Amino acid sequence: MKHWILISFLLAFGSLLAAQPSIDTNGVANVSSAQTTLAPNVVFVIYGKNLGPATIAFATPPNYPAVLANTSVTFTNIAGGAAINALLYYTFAGAVVGVLPSSTSPGTYAVRVIYLGQTSNAQNVTVVARHFGIAAANAIGTGVAQATIANVNGGYSLTRYTTSGTGGAGNFVNTPAHGGDTLSLWGTGGGADAANDTGGSSGDQTAAGNFKVMVGTRVITPGYTAAVAGYPGLWVLNFTLPADIDADCYASLQVSANGELGNAVVLPIAAAGQSACFDPQLTPAILSKLDSGGSITGGTFGVYKVVSTGGNTEGSSGAVFKWTAAEWTAAAPIRKTSGCGVYDRTFARPGTDPSSPAANLDAGANIPLSGPNLAAGTALAVITTATGPFYAFVASSGTIAAGKYTLTSNGGSQVGPFTVSANFPGSFTVTNFDAIASISRSQPLVINWTSSGTDIVYILISTAVVSSTTQHLITLQCIVPSAPGTFTVPVSFLSQLQPVAASGTSFGSISVEGAANPTSFTANLVSGGQLDFGVFSPNLGVSKNIAVQ
Repeated sequence: MKHWILISFLLAFGSLLAAQPSIDTNGVANVSSAQTTLAPNVVFVIYGKNLGPATIAFATPPNYPAVLANTSVTFTNIAGGAAINALLYYTFAGAVVGVLPSSTSPGTYAVRVIYLGQTSNAQNVTVVARHFGIAAANAIGTGVAQATIANVNGGYSLTRYTTSGTGGAGNFVNTPAHGGDTLSLWGTGGGADAANDTGGSSGDQTAAGNFKVMVGTRVITPGYTAAVAGYPGLWVLNFTLPADIDADCYASLQVSANGELGNAVVLPIAAAGQSACFDPQLTPAILSKLDSGGSITGGTFGVYKVVSTGGNTEGSSGAVFKWTAAEWTAAAPIRKTSGCGVYDRTFARPGTDPSSPAANLDAGANIPLSGPNLAAGTALAVITTATGPFYAFVASSGTIAAGKYTLTSNGGSQVGPFTVSANFPGSFTVTNFDAIASISRSQPLVINWTSSGTDIVYILISTAVVSSTTQHLITLQCIVPSAPGTFTVPVSFLSQLQPVAASGTSFGSISVEGAANPTSFTANLVSGGQLDFGVFSPNLGVSKNIAVQ
């Protein structure tokens, strides 16, 4: 008897010594999309501390348990009712992955992890009927879709920018998509399917869930959408690309289910007969670096004069950047047509924009600049940033003028010497800029200009919505020929912006700039190889803060 009393005491005392599990803020998400909105039968992940054992413990499919290695997860509707026990895939100290039972009704739920008798803090999540998360190559719901193509290599294929290399274990090959291809999207969050909770499938749910696929501006009805037998929580969606789909390295891809939009990923689409998609800055050989998880290096410099309500801003600036594959993809526009693209990024506050480069490379102690009205010895000086050196020269008002400007770098510890010149425009006037007092998201925006010495016009409209925890930035960019002297920004793009005031924590802005064609350059990298691209752009324009309604 004393023996069993002692064991009971030790077990109870042990649970008291166990560290308190804790769930990170916004630490409950769809495992494919990384979005915090869940659905019944979704595979979810919980991030935190002390959530399970130090060594990962896996369950055996398809009958996943409610308790695994002394770990359990409950979802409790905040409106009341009994706690729902999740089914667990695996658990360890930093993360728990499981399936939310199909019996879970939509609502707001308090999620808790119990490990060794200790209960974590509650993290609230929203559950809707369907919220399809597309699996991505980077496993965090952004970048290139981890999609397969039925008519390539017997379906053993993965969507990528080029056909170089292999896409994974076994006989998988890499390939961009083409018009007419039939693709399979893999993910989770398709909605309740009680049969799938234990490894079955109720079959096609396309009509029941009103599933739609958006590729750029095209809306496609899938041919088949269902839970996958044998794999609780895993869903597949099959659809065929229109034969006349626009070729685009960075076509936006999303799934709508009952009107709920999932994560936006990238679908590389190549022109018929091409083995790589087209990027005006990157050759197929460089694009293949993205497929293999490599990085992109590029030098981007400009000489500029921008007139705003606060006065003129003149000078030259830029840097040599290094992007990871995920960062480069995040920086690409996700809706592109008619010369316009939309960049949509949400990130934690404080936090780093996911499209920001990983590093700025050292190209010298300064970069000399010569041109009209510049004194001898003028140079872009180093501004130290968290990611490395940025180069800038601020000119006094009236300095930058028409003519040729030349950057001449002597090189630094990471980037070798380079020289590049560009011709600054003679004039650029937006004739109706003062009349644009606000922007309506439901009305086309007409912009008119006159100019000399310009080849292209950049139109940028941005909205920033800042909360206590996140920053949501949407930037609409249109790049159009200068010659017509006018452009109408379509409602289909303006509607993607957010309603904001002209000033305050959340605000809108517009700039219109004319430029001569950017001049390309290259430079050797000290570590070997060359820059993947380099551009020097001369920009003359206007900008102001503006309300978006």
